[in-house]
Amino acid sequence: MDVQYPYADGVSRLQLLYRLPTPPAPRRLLVVCADDDGALIGNGWGRDAVTVVALGALESVLAQGAQRFDAVALPAVLGRRLALAAVDGSGANNRKILGLARELLVPGGVVVGHLDHLCALRHLLRWSGLRGLIGTIVRPQGIGCAGQCLSRLRRAGLVEAECFYVQPSIDTPMGLIPTQGAASRAHFLRAIRSTQGRCGRVGYALRLLLAHAGLGGLLQPQLFFWARRPC
Repeated sequence: MDVQYPYADGVSRLQLLYRLPTPPAPRRLLVVCADDDGALIGNGWGRDAVTVVALGALESVLAQGAQRFDAVALPAVLGRRLALAAVDGSGANNRKILGLARELLVPGGVVVGHLDHLCALRHLLRWSGLRGLIGTIVRPQGIGCAGQCLSRLRRAGLVEAECFYVQPSIDTPMGLIPTQGAASRAHFLRAIRSTQGRCGRVGYALRLLLAHAGLGGLLQPQLFFWARRPC
């Protein structure tokens, strides 16, 4: 007899992450999709209403005077995707998308999402990652790191902003790591020391050095965030 464990696969754990920040009742969710995978975020909300729209249709949703939502999900919408658009000359930007999301929320509603951590070493070793980081420099509203993520959320008029590193990755999430303070440094020191003997000496030494310097977050490729519309 096969035993089906809850949250055994990465998709179900990702969906759980999106339910961590508690939205107000009746829990109406708007999922803004930049690709087909984003539509899966709404699974697990039970009988509550879930509306899925494409990123390009977000502005029209607001213009139509549609209902307001208790939560707006932005899976892989902000950050590199819009940073690359900035390099290519598109008018889309993080500030605009967050502003639209805020207007679609009821007071106390939550915006939640994940994005690439463009300052992570894994992304910097790829051309697309470098282009995305250039996009954050070209446009002042870019998001390439945790500090910028928190800043953009607050500038969009959102409060109680939180940002985390995803451990080990957004595809197979096992936990969220604070991006600020001693808690982050302590976590990475423990995590890296636990891998001693399972990786090369040079790689281990470099990772440990980053953790001691408070730069362990450079090893994490994604960020997860949420914030609320003021009541």
